[in-house]
Amino acid sequence: MRKLERAIRCSKMPRVAEIKPFKTPQGWRVNIPKSMAADGKRHKKYFRTESDANRYAGKLRSQYASGIRGSALPLAIALQATEAISILEGTGVGLVEAAKIVAKQMATSGAQETFLQRYDRAVLDGEGRWSKRYRQDMDRLLRWLPKKFLSLPCGTIDRAVVEAALVQDRPLARSTIDARATRVLAVLHYRERHRKSSEIKILTLAEVEAVLGHCQSVEERRVVAFLAFAGIRPDAESGEIARLDWEAVGEKEIYIAPATSKTGSDRHIEITPRLRAEIDGHPTEGPVLPAGWRRAWQRIRKAAGIAGEQDILRHSFASHYLAATDEAKAKAAMGHTAGSSTLFRHYRRAVTQADGLAYFGLKPLSKG
Repeated sequence: MRKLERAIRCSKMPRVAEIKPFKTPQGWRVNIPKSMAADGKRHKKYFRTESDANRYAGKLRSQYASGIRGSALPLAIALQATEAISILEGTGVGLVEAAKIVAKQMATSGAQETFLQRYDRAVLDGEGRWSKRYRQDMDRLLRWLPKKFLSLPCGTIDRAVVEAALVQDRPLARSTIDARATRVLAVLHYRERHRKSSEIKILTLAEVEAVLGHCQSVEERRVVAFLAFAGIRPDAESGEIARLDWEAVGEKEIYIAPATSKTGSDRHIEITPRLRAEIDGHPTEGPVLPAGWRRAWQRIRKAAGIAGEQDILRHSFASHYLAATDEAKAKAAMGHTAGSSTLFRHYRRAVTQADGLAYFGLKPLSKG
């Protein structure tokens, strides 16, 4: 009788979501229950290591146990909002308006660039110029800092934030803190000392083939092909290529979802014959980027002589696609708005239609 009553009680209890990593050919996968997602749908997230997957799954389990769901506002966010409203009291500026002002200021000053993005640019620029000792310190720098710090916008970082991050996981001597903070701040102020050239460079098809030739695996070639023949934004940590999943790659086009896109709007990119030849036989799910891609991309660019040109393949795609098709198709593929003049201001180079068609393996449009 007691067993029957216990069974009845258990049958009435809601099923607890099972959140744990699963090993798959594409990496460690964590299933996100629909109750934990803002859109009310189940999702899958892939990780390159088991430890990363376990940390993410543990965070989800903790939120689930606390009653936090996709539509809930976390307590920490609510407390921050309350404090922000208190600070703004008497100014006549609302919380949303203040956020817009700060976001605009950060965007115009370049302060939204994350520390990791700035670090990557500094390392590429320093290749061949830094001393062996300085380079070794810079290679160790990422191990000194917690992961959360690497994703911080540079505009929110000062010396106090740097020192707090350095001692977050371990106590350090004052001399060690000062020495390491000097290296971190050197990266933080990199933009001020090294101004990026406004000149946009493009590669010919032969030069792109040479870049592909420096790849050491099929997986690396596929990523380079996406950058060169689909114009996907290349940043290895926060760019579109970092968020692209093989599920978004169809037979005829690539779907860049709002969550993947830099601008938050979706778009479709044609899979041209040249791109199809490189990605044929690809996986059906999982992240496009292979493990260790950030370092691999640095190696490939250095070997190809384009170490300081992060976006050169996207630029090459834009110029050739504009010549091969038309302005409307090129803007749509690049994710530019209809009224944008960026294509004609930056990408209209001495690329003939014949060069553009050859670049993508396309045939000329029939007349009439």
